[in-house]
Amino acid sequence: MRSSLKHNHTMGSRSRLAVALVSTLVVGYVLLGNLLGRVLGDTTYGQLSVFNEVVRFVIDQYVDPVNLDRLMAGARVGLTDALDAESAYLEPEDWKAHQQPAKEGEGDIGVVLTRRYGYLAVVAPRQGSPAERAGLKSGDYIKTIDNRHTRGLSLPIGERVLRGAPGSVVKLQILRPGADPIDLEVVRERLQQQPPRGRLLAEGPGYVKVVEVGPRTSDELRDEVLALRRGGARTLVLDLRDAAFGAPAEGVDLAAVFMNGGVVTKLVSRRAAEQAFSADPKRAAWELPLVVLVDGGTAGPAEVAAAALKDAGHAVVGQRTSGHAPVQRLIPLSEGGLVLTIARYVSPKGDVIHGRGVDPTVPVSPDVDDDAATSAPPRDLALEKAIELLAAEAKKAA
Repeated sequence: MRSSLKHNHTMGSRSRLAVALVSTLVVGYVLLGNLLGRVLGDTTYGQLSVFNEVVRFVIDQYVDPVNLDRLMAGARVGLTDALDAESAYLEPEDWKAHQQPAKEGEGDIGVVLTRRYGYLAVVAPRQGSPAERAGLKSGDYIKTIDNRHTRGLSLPIGERVLRGAPGSVVKLQILRPGADPIDLEVVRERLQQQPPRGRLLAEGPGYVKVVEVGPRTSDELRDEVLALRRGGARTLVLDLRDAAFGAPAEGVDLAAVFMNGGVVTKLVSRRAAEQAFSADPKRAAWELPLVVLVDGGTAGPAEVAAAALKDAGHAVVGQRTSGHAPVQRLIPLSEGGLVLTIARYVSPKGDVIHGRGVDPTVPVSPDVDDDAATSAPPRDLALEKAIELLAAEAKKAA
């Protein structure tokens, strides 16, 4: 008993000594900072003083002994959790794994992820991917990955654990509003880039679907648009719904297909001058009436393009886009590292895209199957509205 008490007393002394050392350093920093803060009008150091008080009281008076390393790791995670969904603090082991390049031929399930309410969430499944075939939908919450809970799991690590050997199985538990938890098994595959696909609609407009955006997409899209024009299309529907894959910067060339020059997007940050990206007028392939379809699965480069086309005066139909278009920096630390959003894309008129999304000019509720009791296919309400808008525009021009 005495040995146990002596051990506890020793551990308590060590904790108090650790707190004293941490507090001495932080207090000295805070005292100097408070003086500077009063002079410069900065409240940062006052906040650090409060943080120091919280640490001191938690370690000294919490009902159970507190592991200082664990407490500080939790504080670091909490700092980035208070930022955007894409920023994260990674523990040393996770940081090391995140630094490793993707293995050649590695398999994936084909989803773009974000974090919402503490869980990993699906921005959109890639069309034709294992995730889509398994039934994953935009807006789904992933509760567990191979029985590992995603609460507290950072976005970079969540994306990494979904990758693996082609043919291997990953087990997911999905939370979906209005439904019981759903257990899924998804087989990883090597994913191939999907090109845009165009066709003439029975109502007359051309229609082109962009599934994802990569280095070749704008060239492929341009070819599809020119082919539709040669086929007689005089109005066009650009479908960017669930187009979430790709680097946001690729949205510049995507929008350029429909713009005769001009600013497509701007990159803003705290540490650099605003940077504007313009469309190459030589890339333009369509100047006739255009309607853009978007939804909550529209993200990244598709959002950048949608924002530019909206500001250029084209109708954008559907629901608000995802708001998932960060520019990030990897920052090594003495312990682990940071994945930090350092800049964001805005529309030509200055509307923020990352963290906010693009609002449609013509909101349309998610598709509703009015003929559920019959064998008729479900209606695509957003596409119907786009066709209606193009018909009205063509009638005015006649």
